[in-house]
Amino acid sequence: MQNLYKITGLILIAAGLSACQSAPRQFNGQVGYQIESKSADTATLAYTLAGRQNQQLDKNKLQRACQKVLGTSKQYKLSILSVNEIINPAVQSEQFGKTLGNSRTSVGLSNTPSLHGGEDYATRQSLDTRPATLRVVRYTCS
Repeated sequence: MQNLYKITGLILIAAGLSACQSAPRQFNGQVGYQIESKSADTATLAYTLAGRQNQQLDKNKLQRACQKVLGTSKQYKLSILSVNEIINPAVQSEQFGKTLGNSRTSVGLSNTPSLHGGEDYATRQSLDTRPATLRVVRYTCS
């Protein structure tokens, strides 16, 4: 009987975590949805998506954004108007050293202590990784 409770608890935790992955959120400067127009039963939204393309997950995000904007939990018909890729504004190349004139030559000191001296460089780089492009999906739900 206790194993049943443990398995049920794990299933509920997994369901909760997966629901959080597809929850729509307002546009925060990088990802999320923006309302372009809205009436009583239709809405036109622009959703900025990051990461790998997963058609089912993306469809769920678009559907949940419609449900959040229009205020009901029914299934809406989605009509894609356009899909565009844009450059991620959060990706910035770090400039190290001193640039000499208009050339690509730069000079820097390699033995200077950094703010992240105790961390592994590869770990820090992997944690700072962001997608180079974002997808903006414009669609209507009715």
